[in-house]
Amino acid sequence: MMQIFSRWPESQARFVRWVLLLGWLLLIVSLLFPVISLPEGMTPACADWMDSCTVHRQPGNRLFWGVVVPSGLMLIVLLSHELWRRICPLAFASQLFRALGRQRTRLGKGGKPEVVKVNADSWLGRHHIQLQWSLLISGLCLRLLLVNSSPIGLAVLLLLTLCAAVLVGWAYGGKAWCQYVCPMGPVQTVLTGPRGPLGSTAHIGSSKISQSMCRTIGDSGKEQSACVACQAPCLDIDAERHFWNNLAAKPGLEWAWYSYPGLVLAFFELMRRMVAGATDYSAHVGYLRNGLWAYDANLPQRALQPIEPWLPMPALVAVPIALSLAAAMSVVFFRWLESQMQKQYERLGRREAKALATSRCRLIASFLAINSFFWFVDPSQGALGSNGGQVIRSLVLTVSAIWIFRGWQRDQATYRRESTSESLRKQLQDLPELQQALDGRSLEELSPQEVFTLAKALPAVGQQQARNIYRGVIADMLRSGRLERASSLLQLQDLRQTLHLEDQDHHEAMRLLAEEEPNLLKLDARQRQINDLRQEAVTEAIEELLATAGLQVLDLASISEPLKQRLEQIRQSCGLAEENWQSTLAKFGPKGEQALTRLSQQVADWHQQAGLAALLKQQSEQIALLRPLLLAMQLRCAGLEALLIPKLQQANLEPLPSCVEPAGSLEEALDLLFSDPDPDTAGWVLLLERELFPERLARRLQNPRQGLASSAFLEIQLSGQSHQDAAEFPFLASSPLFSDLLPAGLVWVASQGHIHQWQPGEVVIEQGAVSDGVAVVLAGDGRLTGQGGSVVILGPGQTLGEMGVITGMSRSRTVLAGPEGLRAFQLPSDAFEELLHRSPQFSRDLLRQLAQRLTVATL
Repeated sequence: MMQIFSRWPESQARFVRWVLLLGWLLLIVSLLFPVISLPEGMTPACADWMDSCTVHRQPGNRLFWGVVVPSGLMLIVLLSHELWRRICPLAFASQLFRALGRQRTRLGKGGKPEVVKVNADSWLGRHHIQLQWSLLISGLCLRLLLVNSSPIGLAVLLLLTLCAAVLVGWAYGGKAWCQYVCPMGPVQTVLTGPRGPLGSTAHIGSSKISQSMCRTIGDSGKEQSACVACQAPCLDIDAERHFWNNLAAKPGLEWAWYSYPGLVLAFFELMRRMVAGATDYSAHVGYLRNGLWAYDANLPQRALQPIEPWLPMPALVAVPIALSLAAAMSVVFFRWLESQMQKQYERLGRREAKALATSRCRLIASFLAINSFFWFVDPSQGALGSNGGQVIRSLVLTVSAIWIFRGWQRDQATYRRESTSESLRKQLQDLPELQQALDGRSLEELSPQEVFTLAKALPAVGQQQARNIYRGVIADMLRSGRLERASSLLQLQDLRQTLHLEDQDHHEAMRLLAEEEPNLLKLDARQRQINDLRQEAVTEAIEELLATAGLQVLDLASISEPLKQRLEQIRQSCGLAEENWQSTLAKFGPKGEQALTRLSQQVADWHQQAGLAALLKQQSEQIALLRPLLLAMQLRCAGLEALLIPKLQQANLEPLPSCVEPAGSLEEALDLLFSDPDPDTAGWVLLLERELFPERLARRLQNPRQGLASSAFLEIQLSGQSHQDAAEFPFLASSPLFSDLLPAGLVWVASQGHIHQWQPGEVVIEQGAVSDGVAVVLAGDGRLTGQGGSVVILGPGQTLGEMGVITGMSRSRTVLAGPEGLRAFQLPSDAFEELLHRSPQFSRDLLRQLAQRLTVATL
């Protein structure tokens, strides 16, 4: 049921759009050419008949204000925005020049003409909500003061609106009119909330054409997505993603959302006070509910009169002020309510309390605005009888109550988990033993929670398979714009826990994706989704073109001229950057060429990184701080090597060499590591450069890690502050016990303990003391007496007190600082246990030391 409008055939939708557009034009004509009727008992022969006849244009005004506008809003409230967005006559008219192939073009980066799109970073792209809401308030003022009861005024307004939609459709590609100019655009967002009552769950399911996305019909009769120019994620693609992504980031949306209830109440209150004949509130409400407010010939006459005797201000001035004031008061109230809800959620310990308070407060605002509007309005205009209006109000109240209840249960984390489950579902499809685990059900039948549970329970998912699945999920979500690179570590935390993966596995997946699909990580989520939509639309269009021409492969050198012209039309309208257009074309060219080119580039990248790793290994013998960075570079090489080996074997190419000579420069290596997905690796680069190459810092800080994740350690390094554990880093980096820890691991170790210095002969560990931690010798040595009076010397890289922590018993021996004293790094017992998990090297060295001591003790 939720996907009913997504499956509605485009041919039927087109027919309905033509009918509604024709109705719009007929309404304008009926307003411009009145129907004249004579009073009872009069004939045209009467000399004064022209003065006595009545011009009946009231039905046109009442039809539009009393039926069309409320019915459109009711359609959105009771069903969803999807149906209205597909049949709106203005949206249809705005696509006229696109259908004719006559839209405005300009030269793109490649010097070729392309249809002009609204740039999301332009003034219109950033401030369209303010523009649309200003037009809405201006329209309310015009209606109260002029066009509500002026047939000519309404006709001109409708005609100008239609022309504006066509003009905007010519000037900009896609649904620019609906997204950036039409005053009803933000209203639909407010009324829809996270999703309409029958809105599609676009983030769940495999449909390529979701919700009310623009569509076209190819020559073969197959439906294709056509909208490739709107701001993404837009209301037509995924309403709920649009809701969560714009919760705090969209300029003007909060003001529009919270001002809407105030505008609705103020409009009808002004209408009530400006009407004639009614003297009490109930009479005024009855006047509004009967639909008489939709046409009142006296309203324009009152434009220059005060609304109330005590307010000596003409309505022409008072109405805009009253509407603006009511909107501002509504915003103040809902902001206060949101702050109170946030404080309450924070006291309850709810995660993402700010986002939760904002989303729920907006639901309340929408619920009040919807029911306030229909409290005064009867779209049937009395056609359903005296109780018809009450039936409609009850229906709206019931549906909106269900809508707010459903939305109340949702939060951004739930949406993310559902969205992630769809990408995870794709990665699980080819796993062995899948059918046995599903017990007769199909993978598509599983709920998002069941998909996560399945991934956790499947025995076929080993560690490497889990990493591959995780990387596939990231790639799928990045391509569709459902994942922000900078916050992906946090967003996919649940998935890593399900697959038993660590943060380091995430960073490794990001490194490999940067090698496999370098363009994928260069754009932000909005740009990636736009590219994904455009490439999908272009792919469908080229597939349709090849099928019509009877071709299997697209060879640009041999295709006919008409086919080239059609291909050029697709390129102009698609809005793809030149490199993306060429890569899309390459998918239809001779197989293998693009893959071999990419493979050759990846092999060159591996040689570069392997040479830099050899260089870092050479220089790390003198510079201890380079050792964690050497490990980071080696991991990059190992990950890329694992990716290349099967590809090289499949292509019958030479394998990668087992040894590579040092190559490149230290500066190249640090530049590459500064852009590593792990922010602590980038922070370590800054730490090293501040310590050894301060002259490079200015250049480094001028090139921030655009779109990459950050961390507390990196932020401290970027700010130039001294880290509280800075003195410990060189010692930890030089210790063989921590040789397998990346910068993030060393930062963690340093944060858990501290360095302590003992003078020669001073007691380090006293026999019988509580075993509360472990010490790692950094310099000097510690000495204890073994069996038979032998002295055991514990030097740099060895541990003290570990047996007491492991067994839970008190200290068994007394340890004294050696003749040169002792410097050691002390770790509490709980951090020691975590370190055993984090560092296999630490665990191996510890076991080796314990075995050696046991041998000495038994001698």
